[in-house]
Amino acid sequence: MTVRLLNDFLLLLSSGSLIAEKGEEFFSLFSKNVRQELRAILPEVPKIGDSIFKSSYLIGVCFIAWYRVFVKLGLTSDEANQWIWRVLENALKKIPSFLVPLAKKIYIGGMLRKAVSHTEKSKAGTLPEYDWTIAYTPVDSNCFRLDVHECGIQKLCSKFHTEEMLPSLCRTDYMVAHYLRAGFERTQTLGDGNCVCNNTFRFHGECQWMPEKGFVDRK
Repeated sequence: MTVRLLNDFLLLLSSGSLIAEKGEEFFSLFSKNVRQELRAILPEVPKIGDSIFKSSYLIGVCFIAWYRVFVKLGLTSDEANQWIWRVLENALKKIPSFLVPLAKKIYIGGMLRKAVSHTEKSKAGTLPEYDWTIAYTPVDSNCFRLDVHECGIQKLCSKFHTEEMLPSLCRTDYMVAHYLRAGFERTQTLGDGNCVCNNTFRFHGECQWMPEKGFVDRK
């Protein structure tokens, strides 16, 4: 799926809530500005090829455009980040229960299939500049660690001057794991100024998504 198609899909999913709270005029203006913003930034977005993080990269590009337009239209940084959470959560809720195992297999299984080769490329320094550099460590048949030392989303946010949205975007990993019924833990992120994102994934597990509880011990 291209970034523009993904953007239109997210706009469709979020149209009801945005219109209900902001009005049809705001949604129309927002949609127009987001499409214009994407047209402006896409030529400047570096390619990362068939990376295991390609889907995260594409949605990151979309949300950078959304964030910039929300702020342009008068929302605070916190309000913009909250809307991005709502948009992604709304999309995840639309996954039918019977398709959750397949979605999880694509998301986590996709990382696992290429984790070893991606780690080797990370060590060799042969990845595209904006790709993630990682270190994969298997734990058991259900669990693995994926330490991230360079993050493509962090690089994009720096390039497009939206670093203030980074910690919020990092937290969406908990949301995704929650709705895919997977386990996920992390105490450090590059977006919070740490030197690594120390991700632990469990294919079968649970992950709480309760942002009101805060993200002190989980980042």
